[in-house]
Amino acid sequence: MNNIDNKKVVNTSKKSNQQQKFLAVINLLLTAVSVTLLIVIIIRILPLFEREDQFKDKTSHTIQVEVLNACGTAGLADKFTDLLRSKKFDVVKTGNFTSFDVDNSFVIDRAGKKEYAYALADSIGISKSNVIQQFNKNYYLDVTFVIGKDFNNFLNQ
Repeated sequence: MNNIDNKKVVNTSKKSNQQQKFLAVINLLLTAVSVTLLIVIIIRILPLFEREDQFKDKTSHTIQVEVLNACGTAGLADKFTDLLRSKKFDVVKTGNFTSFDVDNSFVIDRAGKKEYAYALADSIGISKSNVIQQFNKNYYLDVTFVIGKDFNNFLNQ
């Protein structure tokens, strides 16, 4: 009878050892799956925290801007170019407007994407009521910013 008890103990010990190995393999597989899922989640979420303060639409388009001085104060186009570039706009052209007697600054949508013009206006504090549309297929830019005599209201934005 003692011999049978010993066989049961050995048999039980073998089963227990096999179960431990099985559980160890399952545990290893679950750990591998968990680590893989964690990596996938991190890769998906990380870009959300690396957001640039750049005004881009869903196609990641950088807004191209023309800056025109319409009040006659020397050097304003350059000052606003620096300001807009610090806000991640791509200023591609600067110059003078057709006249120097413009009282209120305004933004012109050149590409038919008013959201680009609104983004620029919002970034420097210009009212949306001062955004107009003038499409020009010969222009290779999105928005024109015309600096009026009220420029001091927007320079420190």
